[in-house]
Amino acid sequence: MKNFASIKDEIQKIAESILKEYNLQIYEINNFSDFESDVLQILVEDIAEPNKALDFDSIISSNEKLSDALENFPGLSEPYMLEVASAGIEKPIRNKDELVKAVNSYIHVKLNQEKNASSEIEGILLDFDVNKDTFRITYFLKGQKKKVDFKYEQVKFARYAVKF
Repeated sequence: MKNFASIKDEIQKIAESILKEYNLQIYEINNFSDFESDVLQILVEDIAEPNKALDFDSIISSNEKLSDALENFPGLSEPYMLEVASAGIEKPIRNKDELVKAVNSYIHVKLNQEKNASSEIEGILLDFDVNKDTFRITYFLKGQKKKVDFKYEQVKFARYAVKF
């Protein structure tokens, strides 16, 4: 899609209104070429619980309804494939707002510097203290339960994680 950057916002508005009907929201919109086909990919997540497993029927239904809505959209005159898909179970947590939404979730955090002898922590994000602007995570280190507080500025990378 040569003009993807100029039509992305309009596509997002159309998609947001349709996805709300299915309790979904946009995580990311991408455009790429795959097997010589132009692909418009819309990655979605649950509105209330960003890391909740998604219902396959909701994804299929929203894909069909969105496809119908985009059929006559003037900016999409070239052939393309529409893909509405889950953003994934271990998707990155890209900003502070997303980290706040991840409270009570099992996450993986890589910090800029060590805290409690570790710069990588995998555990349950317990809370966000608005007054102190700090997050608290609980995790196990060598069989012992630990808690650590950190600020978003100390986060090098964060993502949802799967507990085994």
